[in-house]
Amino acid sequence: MFRFHLSFCFIEVINIELKLNAVGYDYKHDNNFRIERPYGSGDYLFLFFKTAITIDIEGENIDEKPNSCIIFTPDHFQKYYNAKNGFINDWFHFTANNNVESFLEKLDLPTNTIFSISDFSFIRFIIKKLEREFIRKDIFWEENVSALLNNFFIELARENKYQNNYIEDPHNTALYEKFKIAREEILTNLQAPWTIEEMASLVALSRSRFSILYKDFFNQSPKEELIRARINRAKYLLVSSNSQVKDVAQKVGYDNMYHFSKQFKRITGHAPGRYGALYKGNNQF
Repeated sequence: MFRFHLSFCFIEVINIELKLNAVGYDYKHDNNFRIERPYGSGDYLFLFFKTAITIDIEGENIDEKPNSCIIFTPDHFQKYYNAKNGFINDWFHFTANNNVESFLEKLDLPTNTIFSISDFSFIRFIIKKLEREFIRKDIFWEENVSALLNNFFIELARENKYQNNYIEDPHNTALYEKFKIAREEILTNLQAPWTIEEMASLVALSRSRFSILYKDFFNQSPKEELIRARINRAKYLLVSSNSQVKDVAQKVGYDNMYHFSKQFKRITGHAPGRYGALYKGNNQF
């Protein structure tokens, strides 16, 4: 049987308090400009090169194509330039209250090594926001910067992981992306009368093939995940609104009250009405 798993879950990764020391967006340098820091910058440095760049990696000058990036550790040798055309880059220096190296390792992000990702639009978008926060220094700017940096590195890790998986298995990585889009469509439209055939049509596959791949990708069948998502939504509506059980059932895709009640009790241990009476106002769902 075909089995395929992509590891996109970052276990035990927690947000850390990241501090922005300096930032630059869309900096343009001529062909005479070069950075050469024998002992590093003393803090962590992220660089995104919009144009081609020559960069020293372990004593070797590497000519890298546009849209590449690197994360330098504080004491690592830095040397980069473009002697022919100059270069354009975005960058930021940062530190943290915790172990940055451990944070990056958990995200499986390389340091002191040039790498590229196919979807880099978020990089420039977030760095531009970081520069604005750093210049304006509005209320809570440091907290917002830390949140932006955490989000930035998680997005970077996702794209880097996707790129690596695509290199190893391009067909199934692309297929996994299609399944993620289909899954989002299904789970954000719980009221729709989904059948397995309708779900499978989202990725242009047969019912049986879709079911097998869905379970391989997400570790549960599409039918069971849909049921649990509907019941979780129903639990929320029962305890946080004044909706009647019948109305709640319809909002989460059930026309048959008996079927709804049976599945609800199987998962929660309570009938829908009883669950609402027990937990209404307690925010338990």
